[in-house]
Amino acid sequence: MIEHLLVIGVVVGPVISWRAARSRGRAETCRQLARARAAMLREVEYWQETAARANAEAARVAREADAYKAGHKSGREDVISIMPAIVAAQQRPADEARASGDES
Repeated sequence: MIEHLLVIGVVVGPVISWRAARSRGRAETCRQLARARAAMLREVEYWQETAARANAEAARVAREADAYKAGHKSGREDVISIMPAIVAAQQRPADEARASGDES
């Protein structure tokens, strides 16, 4: 009788050990996958936030460039509009000098 139990133990023991080891290995693999998945999610969130910040910065720079262009255009238009007055002011002293006879 004991011999039969011993034979059964010799046959069943390795099977039980193998299943236990396999189960433990699967559990460890699941934990590692969960950690890797969490790390990947953190990295994806990081890069999404970085992309959002870069888009916001690009939009800000575009607004500044548009404001600069508008200011430049406005300043150019102001200079063009006062050019006749500037030319007239430069010609007046020359005309006055000729009229008074102070030509150099």
